[in-house]
Amino acid sequence: MKLHGGPFNGQSAVAYGAEIGGLIDVNHRSYRITSVEIVPGWRESVASAIYVPKKPAAPARPATKPQV
Repeated sequence: MKLHGGPFNGQSAVAYGAEIGGLIDVNHRSYRITSVEIVPGWRESVASAIYVPKKPAAPARPATKPQV
């Protein structure tokens, strides 16, 4: 699988059972699979994936005390 974008741009990874639209985790970074191609004569498929940046966590809201 060829990785596009993010910290592993241009590098390869292995993902067993990859499906289009699926999410794979590469060293705690997320990549979404965009294409899977079958190569004649090979038992494996060739795929590509794009980087999905993680959204920053929202700060926790302080608990409000009920007013009496």
